[in-house]
Amino acid sequence: MNNNSISTRIVNALSYFSIFFLPVVFPLIVWIIARASDEASIVHNASKAFWSQIFPLLYVIFAALVVSIGALRSYTFHAGALLGVLLTFALLIALLLFIYNVAMGVKMLLGRD
Repeated sequence: MNNNSISTRIVNALSYFSIFFLPVVFPLIVWIIARASDEASIVHNASKAFWSQIFPLLYVIFAALVVSIGALRSYTFHAGALLGVLLTFALLIALLLFIYNVAMGVKMLLGRD
């Protein structure tokens, strides 16, 4: 398939736009299928979409672990304050990556990859 073919552009855009309808799962499926068919452009964009959509979840898990470990090690630990700060960063990261996914989806539809 040509790098600029309409079907490649649509699949690439859908990988990013899946943030609206099936985040993480759709890019992962596209990534796996495209790897089997050896479509470099689709593999590249599906993997970028996958990681940009799963990163906020990984960050929240990391933040929860940090707060849990810190709370267990100290009686005077202010877990609520730290959790609030870490979750605020998580929301900011999620918002930025949401905007990134939408912008990349539009870029793929326009063929400016």
